[in-house]
Amino acid sequence: MKRKKLPEREEVHETQSKKSSFSKSLSPGQNWKSKSMRIIPEEILRSIPKAFEHRVVFTVPWNNSWQLWLQGDKNCLFMIKEDWDEFVDDNLLASDDTLHFTHQGTMYFQVRIFKKDGKEIISAPLEVEPPHNSHQETTPASASGGGRKSFAHVENPERYLFNPSNPYFEKTLTKTNTALYVSTPVVKKYELEFGPRNSSMHFLLPDGNKMEGFNKIYSGLHAFLGWADVCQKYNLKQGDTVVCEFELSGRVVTAVRVHFVTASNSASGRQTSRGRQSFDHVENPERYLLNPNNPYFEKTLTKTNSVLHVSPPVIKKYGLEFGPHSSSMDFLLPDGSKMEGFTKSYGGLYGFLGWAAVCQKYNLKPGDTVVCEFELSRGVVSAVRVHFVNE
Repeated sequence: MKRKKLPEREEVHETQSKKSSFSKSLSPGQNWKSKSMRIIPEEILRSIPKAFEHRVVFTVPWNNSWQLWLQGDKNCLFMIKEDWDEFVDDNLLASDDTLHFTHQGTMYFQVRIFKKDGKEIISAPLEVEPPHNSHQETTPASASGGGRKSFAHVENPERYLFNPSNPYFEKTLTKTNTALYVSTPVVKKYELEFGPRNSSMHFLLPDGNKMEGFNKIYSGLHAFLGWADVCQKYNLKQGDTVVCEFELSGRVVTAVRVHFVTASNSASGRQTSRGRQSFDHVENPERYLLNPNNPYFEKTLTKTNSVLHVSPPVIKKYGLEFGPHSSSMDFLLPDGSKMEGFTKSYGGLYGFLGWAAVCQKYNLKPGDTVVCEFELSRGVVSAVRVHFVNE
């Protein structure tokens, strides 16, 4: 691969640490999503043997990070296409950009992005609004009381607010509701501020309950993970509308109070079109495993599936260890995709938050059974591979 010359200040650094650093730039005929751009250089693999076996984590100067899973192909190690493409898209990489990777220990790399003129990018690139059919909130229509804008399909949304002075926005659910996104116009309008990435917040529900969520940033766009848990518990479905009221500490969002407008909150689950049957147990569950040596357990879904709990007997049987409370992990799905989750500890019991998003996306319902296979990194659970049994 033809490499562009790094800025002068980088040449010394590269000489000092060339065994733990590498750069990527495009050659004629390539684009950032070409397969060749996903290769981990052989010299890096030789210089830091066994530093990373299954994944790498990229961090950038503005503190965003990406986890990329790895796969072997002949004598090369590649980053998974979906993960690399997400990194490329999130950073709006241009054809004349240069990336400089520096190994920071174990699976971690610092990534620095340089433009054609040698200028380093040190803040998040100009954000791209999410597609309207994925995370669309509302379209402003006419002005209403208090200087706020009203919306075409909710009459007088302010009447739902617990505190009429609180900022708010309206949300109509789409097919995918893994995270609750807050659009840039809403952030700017109320001058909202948010907690650090992965810090805790809460969803406050109409029945007086609250559910934990986490602050996330996707391409500079603020969002709250854990929204899928709310949608599942209250049977919110595509087309339902809610008013989301922000609770603040100063200007920092600490909670989102959710008001149901056109929600259908039936306690009964919806029928799946995939025709699964229910099973009380799994015959020969080992046949589902990707790696027969991996630890696993069986799970039959109940009415409430906000968290995927791991029972003490399973932990004891395999001697499992888990990451810190609220640390990131992944659910690996049968279609090859993955969804982010978080390790949780409840009074000494371990579980994975984000399970509700998996159940929602794949229309899992009470009575469905799955086999959960643990993927380990140095003995610590880093992912749960989910196998559908009765489908």
